[in-house]
Amino acid sequence: MALPSDQTSTNGPQDRIAALRHRDFKLVMLSRFTATLGERMVGVALGWEIYARTKDAFFLGLVGLVQVLPVVLLSLLAGHVADRYNRKYIVLSTQLGLGLFSLGLAALSFTHGSLVLVYTCLFMFGVMRAFNDPASSTLLAQSVPPEVFGNAAAWSSSAWQIASVVGPALGGVLIGIFKTGAEVFLINAVSCLIFAIAVAF
Repeated sequence: MALPSDQTSTNGPQDRIAALRHRDFKLVMLSRFTATLGERMVGVALGWEIYARTKDAFFLGLVGLVQVLPVVLLSLLAGHVADRYNRKYIVLSTQLGLGLFSLGLAALSFTHGSLVLVYTCLFMFGVMRAFNDPASSTLLAQSVPPEVFGNAAAWSSSAWQIASVVGPALGGVLIGIFKTGAEVFLINAVSCLIFAIAVAF
């Protein structure tokens, strides 16, 4: 893992685990890893389930549109809210909301519920993420002293990349085993809960 050559800490020059000596950073990295893992798994499961039910590429395309639309529409408001209110509580609220709507997707998957309700859950995913992303993006800088931020950023980036690779693969394995996306949605709900608990501490 390449780190800045001038990275220093109280433990000496080029301390490659400087950020890991801080409890808050370990909680932030764990929460972001689990959240990214769950999000990537859900992406695979949604695509598989929607296409399996409709056999129509149009409905598959709507999955992305319905989620990104509220992010675009609410981006300015979400940034304003993140600047004015406690970001920790914003992240807690949005993660719990994401977990709740993941449970909704799991229930709809188990019962083969209405696609309208599925897209409603996806739209609410977008709303939650619109407010979550501006608030959660500041957590990394708040979890470590400025002198070890570069080290923290390197560890955080590595964790994100690993989750982004492992998530879709794990989601595909679970779909292959259970033949449904419901279990993936349940796991994502648990990952959102882990994120909320980590941020609470």
